[in-house]
Amino acid sequence: MAERIVVFAERVVLGGGSHPLSVVPALLVIDGNRFESVEPMTRAELGERALGEGEELVDLGDVLVSPAFVNGHTHLPMAAFRGIGGIAAMQGNVVEDVYYRIESSLSDDDIRAFTRIGGYESLLSGVGTVWDHYYGGHALARGIADVGLTGVVAPTLQDLAGPGVSACDAQLAATLELADDASLAAQGIVAALGPHASDTVSDQLWARVHELAVDRDLPFHAHIAQSIEEYRRSLDRAGCSPIERLHRLGVLEDVPHAVLVHGIYVSASDLELLDRDNHTLGFCPYSQLQFSFPAHVSSWTDAGLKWLVATDCAASNDTMNVQQELRLVAGMRMTPTTASLEYERFRRDGDLPTAEAVYRTRQADFDRHERLGDPEFLLSRVWSIPGGMHPKLPVGVLEAGAWANFVVWDPDHPSLWPCRDPLRALVMCNTAPAIEWMMVSGQWIGSRGRFHQSLLEGGYADALAEANGRLAKLGLS
Repeated sequence: MAERIVVFAERVVLGGGSHPLSVVPALLVIDGNRFESVEPMTRAELGERALGEGEELVDLGDVLVSPAFVNGHTHLPMAAFRGIGGIAAMQGNVVEDVYYRIESSLSDDDIRAFTRIGGYESLLSGVGTVWDHYYGGHALARGIADVGLTGVVAPTLQDLAGPGVSACDAQLAATLELADDASLAAQGIVAALGPHASDTVSDQLWARVHELAVDRDLPFHAHIAQSIEEYRRSLDRAGCSPIERLHRLGVLEDVPHAVLVHGIYVSASDLELLDRDNHTLGFCPYSQLQFSFPAHVSSWTDAGLKWLVATDCAASNDTMNVQQELRLVAGMRMTPTTASLEYERFRRDGDLPTAEAVYRTRQADFDRHERLGDPEFLLSRVWSIPGGMHPKLPVGVLEAGAWANFVVWDPDHPSLWPCRDPLRALVMCNTAPAIEWMMVSGQWIGSRGRFHQSLLEGGYADALAEANGRLAKLGLS
């Protein structure tokens, strides 16, 4: 068996982070679950490179190879809740009014079974890594491992409200056990601390989370300012916003990384309390459009803060395809014009001067929100930014030392052809049908050229049967 897999392709996306992206011929050498080396190399140079002992060459030819997508915030088991309550459930607080009731009845076996289905959907859209925040940490980790994903598991911690209150101590212990599990780490599954939200976690538990984050070098991953109810409770209990409360408690200081998701009710003064290096805000646009409204991500950019793009759960989003979120984010470049006073005046008056004012507003918005139209900026939200948040799981880039997670795309597929601008295509096209092959944690996933069919013809049938049976027992089928 080969000790190293040597992969060559004519179009490989290199760079990311502090380096600009480029698409060049390159050679990727995989040793175990990581890249040993990644270097630009022409086909002529490849012909001069002798294979070493124990090396296996996979010449992919004229395909496009990119990092696998990183879904920086999701709840895979909630694939089982997709469609529950319909749009009417989103009128109020769907988390507290609908999901809490169902989650109170879930067993660990339910969580593992439902995680597999969410995991399969993730792989089928080119996601190699998930940051998952849910109850039943051990079951969640096993479900992720079952389908071959890599991931960061944050067992949900609640001690004030929610289905996890009675299991809080057990899930905190599970977090530390997962953090110490060498076999899971070898598969690319690591732990983060998972305080649920500012209104379901006490000051004492936040202090404990901070202590463990610093002592154990663990990121924490939490929902922050996601609902009006949470914001009201923060003002009632602490006399300040959720972000300011964490700041006052010292929770945001000296942590390896804080992933703060949703941030819908975050003010300009809140943004000033966040760190440009150790804090990342999470934006889940399709989900937020349904359960609330989109956060003001342009202000996050203006403040110089890092932010990622993620799906949240299939129950509030309806898809686990994080790449499709990028097209929506790109489109948000021009939505301020629609909501402008100039456009309101034009709709009322309909004359040429007001129409000209709308056009000037459009041009100003086009220029002001330029970054939202930049494919490289957008791809960093699902590659290098979330890929750099956990010290033990570097993903989202093709470089030496990073986890060997990448997608092989067919540039001649109708959904990508003609692939003259690969970076833009990976943002704006419907890319999932064009997946030719995939590697996660140094292991090939599925069969080349039959990627989707091979996954569905493999273990999916058994996973689906179990998940359907568990839905029926819960009365959710």
